[in-house]
Amino acid sequence: MTKRFHGVTSLVRVAVIGIYYFSGTGNTAWVARQLAARLIDLGDEVTLTSCEHASALDVDPAAYDVVGVAFPVHASFAPLVFRDFLDRLPPGEGKPLFALTTAGYAAGDTAWYAAQPLQAKGYDPFLLANVKMGNNLHLPLLSPLPVTPPEKMEPLLYRARAKIAQLANLIQQREPYEEGVGLTGRALGIVQRGLVERFEDLAFKGFWADETCTRCGWCVRHCPVHAIEMTETEVAFGDKCIICMRCYNFCPVQAIQLTEATRDAEKYRRYSGPEGKPYPADSVGPPIFRVG
Repeated sequence: MTKRFHGVTSLVRVAVIGIYYFSGTGNTAWVARQLAARLIDLGDEVTLTSCEHASALDVDPAAYDVVGVAFPVHASFAPLVFRDFLDRLPPGEGKPLFALTTAGYAAGDTAWYAAQPLQAKGYDPFLLANVKMGNNLHLPLLSPLPVTPPEKMEPLLYRARAKIAQLANLIQQREPYEEGVGLTGRALGIVQRGLVERFEDLAFKGFWADETCTRCGWCVRHCPVHAIEMTETEVAFGDKCIICMRCYNFCPVQAIQLTEATRDAEKYRRYSGPEGKPYPADSVGPPIFRVG
């Protein structure tokens, strides 16, 4: 079929694209949905699936023309739960792959770093990129940078939509595109990964619920690694936390703390998500699927 982009005619084959993602507080989910919608508008068939609702062992790369992965940057790593998902993916056998990250400030070489094991499995990474979104992490010792306030989100989302449209065109045309692989990106990634492996255990002693907790159970229901348990006397946070910031940011009464300092809601603001609401919603629909 023939598609026309900005007045330039090119022959583009309709592709079947499978996108797998993880999102802690909604940034990557928003980007993945925007990208899926854009690719569908361009005529492709797209499935969009959270790794929280799928097993990597059930992924069939042969069912797709292109496989995509998307995830937030966690100190120049993919989040641990998504690293495990990627590790379990079956061999790619030459399947084209794109990797997208989301970050509030700098992504470094995270997409490239995550794609290396997939390339070793036989996938063919052709696009590595980051979409800047709101910063969701401001904690004592761990992150001094402020959370993005709601009033600054719309301009940020406007720029994100423009970049997603650009990336969708590149993906449909299988145009090679790489970000973060230069000297600056590689250096940032190496430094961040080295620091987090040495510093995180010292700076992060786990979340806890203070006396304002209403025992509503939101955090228990939505923890992506099922590390939170409601007991008769407390909300117990296990040792599997991946610091996705979901429970901390979206607790309805901001009862989840890291230290006594985080009780100061003005100094340590909670992130309200890209659209000003908790992620995920209590009612989550099926993956996007549409024949282009």
